Amino acid sequence: MHSTPHFPLRGLFRRLLGPFAGLEPEAVQLDNDEWETLRRRVPFVARLTPEERSRLRELVGQILAQKEFIGIAAEPEPWQCQVIAAYAALPVLELGLEPYRDWRTLILYPDTFVPEHEWVDEAGIVHQGAIPQSGEAWERGPVILSWNDVERDGAVVVHEMTHVLDAGNGEVNGFPPLRRGQSAGAWTEDFSRAFEAFVEAVESGEIDEAELPLDPYAATAPEEFLAVATESFFFEPARLREAMPEIYEHLVAYFDQEPHRRGDLIASSTQPTPEHTP
Repeated sequence: MHSTPHFPLRGLFRRLLGPFAGLEPEAVQLDNDEWETLRRRVPFVARLTPEERSRLRELVGQILAQKEFIGIAAEPEPWQCQVIAAYAALPVLELGLEPYRDWRTLILYPDTFVPEHEWVDEAGIVHQGAIPQSGEAWERGPVILSWNDVERDGAVVVHEMTHVLDAGNGEVNGFPPLRRGQSAGAWTEDFSRAFEAFVEAVESGEIDEAELPLDPYAATAPEEFLAVATESFFFEPARLREAMPEIYEHLVAYFDQEPHRRGDLIASSTQPTPEHTP
């Protein structure tokens, strides 16, 4: 049974009054012990350059100050919020928090949650059902995550934050607001071609799932293709770069990062520290 979500009054007042004041709260300052503990928990931090680590630390503090973290069943521990903020900061390491302007709230479940969904099949029949989820992102709404899934694979945070970026054009459809100099036509053509080829490969069943360049979930919709490809971009860069070079290069231009220089495969599971080791 879930308890009532926690809505800290200070956070509520900030959300209500902040936009009218035109000011964002000062970034949370992680002390050295907190930062070193976070670095040990989040493996990708070790792969960043000193300059990138400094920017990440700053972005984590901004996210913790500007976004509200709400727990279902229990209030999130500060260190859990810091871990989530680190993964959320990775995609915008070179972009800053402006692309996250419509995201204000993070809702954290202790484990996989089962929301009701409605969908229409190819025959036009409407279905309803409960589908287990490790994460969800609502347009201009909250991001919802399962802590157990984040702890197992922090890439789920990157996946959902990609949906937030994608929604910047007003719709989650696999076409986020591109950066200056990027060709909308080339993005659409290359992503559409890659998505269609991937769907065909999945549906044919001729390729073993382990041999596919992305998780099969990427075949469910263009927006999921983008989110799964972004997970691969940050944590399996060599694989994506080899299998889908055009997609990799589009993401390099969009995120202004080259993850393949950090390593072929980058761990994304949250590492326990002695005080939290079972």
